[in-house]
Amino acid sequence: MKRDPADAPQSPTGEGCGIDWAWLVGRQVLAAHSDLDTFVLTFADGQTLTIRAALYQGAPFLSFTPWQGP
Repeated sequence: MKRDPADAPQSPTGEGCGIDWAWLVGRQVLAAHSDLDTFVLTFADGQTLTIRAALYQGAPFLSFTPWQGP
């Protein structure tokens, strides 16, 4: 089934999902790990950022944990 891009969740500005990446500024990456569907960054202060690739209703989808700053 082909999806219409207009059906995708939108941010209030209409530019897709809104993610605040400001909490990453100045952090030092201590380690990185990847497998087929997950990429994990571990920062020197112990925080992590996990990015997962998946399918949602048959379309590619990325999820971020945390999706906002800790």
